[in-house]
Amino acid sequence: MRNLVTSPRFRALRDRSGFTVAEVLAAVGILGVALGALLTAMGWGVTDVDAARRSTIALFLAEQRMEQIKAFAMNTAPNTGWGNVDAAHFPAEAYGTMAGYGDYRRTVVVTPNALIPPGPAASPFAKQIEVWVYYRPVKPSGLGPETAVSVSTVSVWR
Repeated sequence: MRNLVTSPRFRALRDRSGFTVAEVLAAVGILGVALGALLTAMGWGVTDVDAARRSTIALFLAEQRMEQIKAFAMNTAPNTGWGNVDAAHFPAEAYGTMAGYGDYRRTVVVTPNALIPPGPAASPFAKQIEVWVYYRPVKPSGLGPETAVSVSTVSVWR
């Protein structure tokens, strides 16, 4: 019986097994490029998720202020009510002034006698109310340009 380890056929297989240095370098290069692309895509994905989160928070803050304005308009206490709904009763809030939302600022624009579309039939009881919330999205290179979200409505009260 012949020894399989020393047989010429087994030695030929043993000599051909494994990878060459060129094959290993090519595989490492391909994996490096793929890993780099994956990390870049993950970075952009995280940035986009943060942008969506900030936009959602801005929309929440705008709707929150709109609900505060509606509550003010329906209130019967002195210096409240529909007739007193104006920007002076809802002053602009600068960055860092809203508790828990320091990265946002908010303004209210009230246009009396509003009618959409504008015309001679505008009602003295109608007001267009716009709430603007501003923020700066985070980009891979730092903070991006200021972005805004707005909520607008035209209301008529008597």
